[in-house]
Amino acid sequence: MMKQLFAAAGAALLCAAPAIADSDEGSDDKHMLGWLEFVRVADLDIKLDAKLDTGATTSSIHAEILSKPDRKKFDDEDADREIVFKIINEKGDERTIETDVVRWAAIKKKRGGVIYRPVVDLELCLGGLLIEDEVTLADRSHFNYETLIGRNMLKKANIIVDASDIYTKDAKCDS
Repeated sequence: MMKQLFAAAGAALLCAAPAIADSDEGSDDKHMLGWLEFVRVADLDIKLDAKLDTGATTSSIHAEILSKPDRKKFDDEDADREIVFKIINEKGDERTIETDVVRWAAIKKKRGGVIYRPVVDLELCLGGLLIEDEVTLADRSHFNYETLIGRNMLKKANIIVDASDIYTKDAKCDS
């Protein structure tokens, strides 16, 4: 009896829920992009490949860290928070960025333990949209793409990911 009740309730919910394509068609609020797109860091003339990943909580960018603040002193009121890092695309173009660390992300390692990555606020141009939010700085040299766009930026810009498409829009934004 209980199984039949849940099955009936589930069927009713399925019938009542609108299809995603139908509910978003014609809506100016949603932006459809492919699972792989070009991205630019605002005000820097460098194009990076970006994987749009709905499974990632926070966006991440490949960075070679040149200098960083002491994480253990980060909570001190007068602590230095400035970080200097370099971003490099697959063509070897590079840009140096100086900004403040907003927090440290604790990342669980597959084999146990935790590593800490600096998190900064960056403004990225993705599919004609300027999005400013947190980005972790990581060594992504062993990954296929320099940038990972996580749920934080996808939500903020109302982006829907089309898993069947790539490079749908250019990374050009009005400053």
